[in-house]
Amino acid sequence: MSDQMPTDIPFQHSSTGTLGVEMEWMTVDQGSGAQIPAAPFVFEVTGSSARIKPELFTSTVEINTDIHHTTAAAIDQLQALYNQVSDMLAGRQAALLSTGTHPFSHWRDQQISDDPRYGRLLDRLQWMARRFNIFGIHVHVGMPDGDSCIHAMNHLLPVLPVFLAISANSPFWHGEDTGLSASRIKIFEGLSQGGMPFYFENWRDFEHCAGRLQATGSIDSVRDIWWEMRPHPDFGTLEVRIGDMPACRDDAAAYIAYVRAEAMAALHADAIPRIHPSLIRENRWRACRFGMRATIIDPFTEELIPVLDWLEKRLERLDQCGIDRSELALVAGRMDCWRSHGGGDAIQRHLFSRQSSLPDLVRAIRLQDGWNS
Repeated sequence: MSDQMPTDIPFQHSSTGTLGVEMEWMTVDQGSGAQIPAAPFVFEVTGSSARIKPELFTSTVEINTDIHHTTAAAIDQLQALYNQVSDMLAGRQAALLSTGTHPFSHWRDQQISDDPRYGRLLDRLQWMARRFNIFGIHVHVGMPDGDSCIHAMNHLLPVLPVFLAISANSPFWHGEDTGLSASRIKIFEGLSQGGMPFYFENWRDFEHCAGRLQATGSIDSVRDIWWEMRPHPDFGTLEVRIGDMPACRDDAAAYIAYVRAEAMAALHADAIPRIHPSLIRENRWRACRFGMRATIIDPFTEELIPVLDWLEKRLERLDQCGIDRSELALVAGRMDCWRSHGGGDAIQRHLFSRQSSLPDLVRAIRLQDGWNS
């Protein structure tokens, strides 16, 4: 089998630090708040578009940016695309919702998109693919070559749990409060190639891993590797996929800016000792359970520290590394709000405590997300 194993995976060059963002929005009924299969109508209007695309379920619209050089520019385009889709849906009494999971709609009720690739995935993954009714934000950061991408990915592994903590926005699942801040990740990790990525020695090491998976029929292509962070050789990027769909526009901007800042710092960082995966997994669990209220194990000192305190110190370190201060300001500007009110998970629970039903909760989430203003 090794003689047939594909090993050469070209990594397309990208300008270092360029930025692209994908956001997975669900379509909901304006009245009931339930997920509805409104996405095909959007695609009928837009036609084939690289910016507005289908996903696994017909109740999902994926919105993608062009290549940008700043978070502010990416957010501006995301807002314009959101407005475009939202206006289309309004005539159908439908709307877009930004959460990592729907508070009460069930995966069994979702229709599969009419795409041969999704049919193959469903045939291979069965129940796991059917349950994949979850929604996230993916941030692509341009890398000059494959070895640089692997270098940056290795450095970012210990920081992955912090990305999850500040985006955690999926406390409800099928009408129940899960007790978790980010239940989405527990569905995500059930995929055969889901969960945390691995340390790799270099690009050749990754090529061997991906080639083995293809040669053994485990994946059709690198696109079927759904790790929470992965190289994207076709785009020439490092793609961070761990984040829930953020609770609001300002949280989205802070998340995108922070991921890009860490990726740029990692790209230029000197070699450091690898953090044991068991510590990263424990912090990942703490972020999943408690979100921004988590106390994590500092991966570099192994001391316990509240995640927002760690992030505050980290921003100072990133500033010393020469990261653009306008980008860091987008993160720092959310700290007081996060300390006072928590993240998306806490906001959902607070809103639910003041509503009479889960449909009312969905309407309340839409009203406070900042994309409608």
